[in-house]
Order: sequence, then structure tokens, then C-alpha cells
Amino acid sequence: MDYDINKVIVLSDDVGNEMEIEYIDSTDFEGERYALFMPLENDDDEVIIMKYDNVSKDYDSFIPVEDKRILEGVYEKLREKYAPQLKELDEMIGE
Repeated sequence: MDYDINKVIVLSDDVGNEMEIEYIDSTDFEGERYALFMPLENDDDEVIIMKYDNVSKDYDSFIPVEDKRILEGVYEKLREKYAPQLKELDEMIGE
């Protein structure tokens, strides 16, 4: 299931702790599907990359990604996708 950009969802862990995150985008990497999120209560530029798991028509579940190689690969793929927008933003702010 793909979400609309800027859609807020609530993640729940195995013990019921919840965190509101904003869906940014998703992509495929090495045959798996990953989603990029940003926590709503976020003071820095932290992002969360999670692997889609057990996707159904009613809900998606996600697995946290801990493999640094996968995290970097997924992040770089999404960064390349948004390179034109990032370049334009850098030019607007004079970087």
C-alpha cells in the first residue's frame, strides 16, 4: 500500500508503545520494499527507514532496518530520486 505524501501514521511496537510518524516515500531496493518516515516529534533531521512486511489490503506492517548497508542504499536511492528538488532548494537558499 502506498500512502499519500505527508500522511501521518501511528507505529506500534510489540509492547504497545506508539509513535506518530509522517510517511515521506517508498522505494524498492534489492528486491524488497522500504518506506521512509520522519518522526513528528523530531528536533533534528532524523529519518526512519523500515521494510514493508506482511502487506495486506487492510494494513501494512513494517520491520525496522538495522543493516547499515541497506539503510545507506535505500537512503541514497531516495536522495537520487529527489536530487532535482534538493538542488533547486540549495540554489534558493544560496548553498
